Amino acid sequence: MDTEKRKNWLTTLDVIDEVAKALEEKKPLSIVRVGDGENICLTQYKVWPIRRTLSTRWAMLSRSTNWKGVRLPNVQLRDQLIKSIKKADIVGIPYHKDTEILAKHRYLRPLTDACFKKFNINPEKVCHTFVNRHMVEHLQFWEMLKGKRVVVISRWANDFSKLLGKRYEEFDIEIVKTICIDRFQEIPKVLRAMKLVECDLVFISAGVNAVILAQKLAEKQGRIAIDFGKSAVFMVKGNRKVQPWNPKHPDKRNSRKESRRESDQDSFVDPQIDLQIDPKLKLYGASQIGTPPVDSYPDSRPDSHERLEERGEQI
Repeated sequence: MDTEKRKNWLTTLDVIDEVAKALEEKKPLSIVRVGDGENICLTQYKVWPIRRTLSTRWAMLSRSTNWKGVRLPNVQLRDQLIKSIKKADIVGIPYHKDTEILAKHRYLRPLTDACFKKFNINPEKVCHTFVNRHMVEHLQFWEMLKGKRVVVISRWANDFSKLLGKRYEEFDIEIVKTICIDRFQEIPKVLRAMKLVECDLVFISAGVNAVILAQKLAEKQGRIAIDFGKSAVFMVKGNRKVQPWNPKHPDKRNSRKESRRESDQDSFVDPQIDLQIDPKLKLYGASQIGTPPVDSYPDSRPDSHERLEERGEQI
């Protein structure tokens, strides 16, 4: 793949640089991420028949628990996701051969490509979906936050705030506000609560709702807003899926930096990583790309990330 096709792909360090530049220039920036959950929400009625969407385990969990922060079907959510992904400055997407995201392959990049084709979504800049988890591994990320005023929007906002104050005290990160959000219907309330808040950066851990919040906070309020995913809860719980740079063990983190960025480097050599979608792809109404026959649903076995959720690890 030539340079022109891959020039919009950002590594983790590139994304950190984009945030640092926005902070320095005091310009709005939105970073959103698309994974299996966002893909499934996007499929509703347009990419898949709704019966197929609702028969996925993700959708079933959205209807039987409050873990997902939304209950499907929800066309308003779908439409807002489409608008926000189109308007976002940086969009995280899965790799074509993604081994890091613990979801079935058919719910990842093949489905992202199908949804983006259907809704004519062409992000200007893209990175990997788990950029949120990898940013915290780098000292540059924490140095960027030094002396900054931060808002945390999450169910885990208070616990994450305490963790930052204790573990990263030397960086003098000021948590100026914490906001809890549990479901899609609370987005307007959160936006109102943010109107008078003075801050430099907003971290949002709110499942698929974070995509909408991050983009709207950047567009409507001039914020630098990052879809932070499960990084907050994993750091609070000490989950090994996120291994942040630790001031108490800086050499250990630095020695692993390059090996941890292998997936970033892979993005530059994978000839399929650009968003040039095969024109032969057919969507709902013909054949559904990235999906098995409908009679194979629902899955008899939960995916790995879903087994984690059954043990109480909510979004």
